[in-house]
Amino acid sequence: MPAITALLPPPHRRGVVDLFLDGTLAFTLHRSVAQDARLFIGRELSQEDIQALREQEAFQSGLDAAYRFLAYRPRSESEVRTRLRRRKFEAGLIDRVVAKLKEQRFLDDVAFAQQWTENRATHSPRSRAMVRSELRLKGVAPEIAQTAVEDLDDAEAAYEAGGRRSLRIKAADYQEFRRRLWDFLRRRGFSYDVTSRVVERLWREREGNSPSETDSLDTSGG
Repeated sequence: MPAITALLPPPHRRGVVDLFLDGTLAFTLHRSVAQDARLFIGRELSQEDIQALREQEAFQSGLDAAYRFLAYRPRSESEVRTRLRRRKFEAGLIDRVVAKLKEQRFLDDVAFAQQWTENRATHSPRSRAMVRSELRLKGVAPEIAQTAVEDLDDAEAAYEAGGRRSLRIKAADYQEFRRRLWDFLRRRGFSYDVTSRVVERLWREREGNSPSETDSLDTSGG
């Protein structure tokens, strides 16, 4: 059986070691993998040992890729699986990585859906249907997505979103104000009825009363 003749840190790379067998570089391992395997110079490795090291190294590489992906923001399980598939990790290894991430509580679709919904409500209000659709596009199960958005109030969310937007609308007349705010709220997924009521309310608050021309305006959207 080949014996370990050196365990050396490669230049310009941290956290890994080059493993030499019988004087030849065999492969590079994460330092944690080498430590867990209790490798030392002089130890002989069977083919089974070498295969186990390669599998553990692939698993650690998959975990590291997932950690980096999760570092930017929380992700759904589906997002992580898609990312790892694109990185060419095998299906069985992805299952192991996902199971480990769940064990470590880095992956939890229920918590992810709730956090996504709360973030939308706080920073970028939109309709319940749109938030639910966003969660479904991220691979969240229908029942989890539905539960996450149950407490959203479209009228409240539209008023919050519209109020912020109306401050940026410099239009002097109702028609221009309505057109721009209407388009904005509809893009956020709000219904005709909710959008219509919010536009009217915000105009009244802006002007102090409802303009007489609104009685004759068509509010069919657009």
